[in-house]
Amino acid sequence: MGNPLKDKRKKIDAIDSLLAGMLAERLSVAASMTGLKKKVRDSAREASVLRRVASLVKNRELRPAVLAVYRELIKQGRSLQQATKRPGRLKPSA
Repeated sequence: MGNPLKDKRKKIDAIDSLLAGMLAERLSVAASMTGLKKKVRDSAREASVLRRVASLVKNRELRPAVLAVYRELIKQGRSLQQATKRPGRLKPSA
């Protein structure tokens, strides 16, 4: 029999391997939107994203945690967009 804790950690590591790349890709796309939007913050769009994400999380107990992660993801996306507006700052790759 395997070690249940070790097995769960392996599963988390595998998920992290996928998630890190997907998060980086999402943030890269967000950063690349700088010249396409009139302003960095679009409250209506952000609310729409959060509603859609909430509907995707079927486990209601996990929903607040997932939404907290998405709020931070949106915040970081805005920060990257603001940084790309300043000369000599981050240049989006996509």
